[in-house]
Amino acid sequence: MDLTAEPLEKAALKLIVSRQSIARPFAAPPGISQDRARVLRAAFAATMADQAFREEAKNLSLDVDPLSGADVEALLKEIYASPAAVVKLASELVRETP
Repeated sequence: MDLTAEPLEKAALKLIVSRQSIARPFAAPPGISQDRARVLRAAFAATMADQAFREEAKNLSLDVDPLSGADVEALLKEIYASPAAVVKLASELVRETP
């Protein structure tokens, strides 16, 4: 993000790197009830905080740096609200050159 001071370029870079924040997402189907979503998010958070889980992940050399469901939801809303000019520039920046 320090590569430019240009707001459009910063927004495009943020759009590109945002996918790294949610590298391995867990998702529920559309239309899930709020109660069910709350239970699933609480179970996920409890697993991520579980000491035995953390130790096993460490023994397997797995990086565990989870985002909460609310954080992922907010990031996705921000990504999908990106202006067309930002999406266009981001897509040009990641496009392979022949």
